[in-house]
Amino acid sequence: MKARKLTRIAIMACIEQVVFGSFSEILYLECITLTLVLFALVFEWKEAVLAAVVFGFLNILLKQGVTPWSMMYLIIYPCYSALVGSLKKTLLKHFSLIVVLTGFLSFLTGQLLQLPFLLFSKKMTLLYLILGLKTSLIQGGLSAAACLLLFHPLFRVLQRIERKSMT
Repeated sequence: MKARKLTRIAIMACIEQVVFGSFSEILYLECITLTLVLFALVFEWKEAVLAAVVFGFLNILLKQGVTPWSMMYLIIYPCYSALVGSLKKTLLKHFSLIVVLTGFLSFLTGQLLQLPFLLFSKKMTLLYLILGLKTSLIQGGLSAAACLLLFHPLFRVLQRIERKSMT
């Protein structure tokens, strides 16, 4: 892999870390999913997935430490990048699908992050999944709204950056 690609992956991962950290203090507002979706739709599939992996490690090292929950970010976000990257052609033709997918993935993150409670108890996990539904639904709705409002301007800027970096 060339230094240019490695640098782009590192910068994307750092941006993801900053976005994640910046919005983690605001209840319900989560913009990392939108960021991952944007990166997967603008940059190469492999770069977006690797940036999500690097972000997962950065998150563990700098913010959360090694816990079952922080490890979930290392699994969830690269999978999201891979999914969006694989659907790139279809998604770029249908903006409404991008909005719905961003909201759904944000909702799903909240639910999937409850799965490590299975280490303790199935009942506890079920309880957390049910109790977390309200938060996850609000989070998914806000992410969809953020995508609706911010996707096009951010997408255009990232496309310009992508074009300039290829020359």
